This record gives sequence, C-alpha cells and structure tokens, in this order.
Amino acid sequence: EKIYEFILANPGVYFNRIVRKLEISNHVVVWHLNILLKFNFIQKQRFQNHDIYFDSNFDLKNSKFSYIISKEKSKSIIEYLKHYDFGISKTQLSKELKMHINTTSKYLNMLEKHNVVFKKKVSKRRIYFLDEDYSNNS
Repeated sequence: EKIYEFILANPGVYFNRIVRKLEISNHVVVWHLNILLKFNFIQKQRFQNHDIYFDSNFDLKNSKFSYIISKEKSKSIIEYLKHYDFGISKTQLSKELKMHINTTSKYLNMLEKHNVVFKKKVSKRRIYFLDEDYSNNS
C-alpha cells in the first residue's frame, strides 16, 4: 500500500527513488512492484535506462514529462526558477544549486524540450526562465 500510494503521488517515479524515499529494501520493493503490475494497479515504462512507474489509469503520453519533472535535479531547477523570475544563466544556476555545469545543462535541455523552461539570448548570454504555462499549471 505504501509503495502504491507513493507511485500515485509521484507519477514517473523510478525504482531507486522508491527504495530510497520509502526506506524499504530492494527485494521487497521488487516483489511488491511485480504484484502491483500483475494485478494492473500500476504500469511501467522504460525511459533513459530506468523503469518508471505510474498508476494504471495514467495516460502514458505524459510519461516522459512526468519522469523528467519528478527527478530531484529537475525539481530543484524548477523551484529555483519559480522564485527567480527575472531569469538566470546556466552558469549562475549551476553555482546557486551546487550542480555541475554539465548536469545543469542536461536538465535544462530536457526541461526546455518539454516546454518547462525557455531561454532568451540577452547580449551574449543565454538566460533561462520558467515557462508561464508550466508555472500556472503547476
């Protein structure tokens, strides 16, 4: 029940996050996920070398988007941009979040691809903003 409720609250969650957040051993999580899959309580999809889990009624068209925004690094970028609405450079964001520049770049690219963030060129710098449509719907 705990695993199922966690998946309902976190669509697109992946195995290691379930184990870490719920503090349940790997083999117990595997067993329960298999039971939940067998009886169609949940569904899974493979994305970026991860099995990601959703409620059985979840529309899988949004599965990649849900997975991306469920990642801790994506969440921290989104939260930061919510409170930094005048934009920020990738380098500055990387420093503020204490995230490697390549990691920041990877997540910004994924979020941009899914219309969560957008960038504007200001002088010679690229400045990132949270997309208003995403901000209003979250």
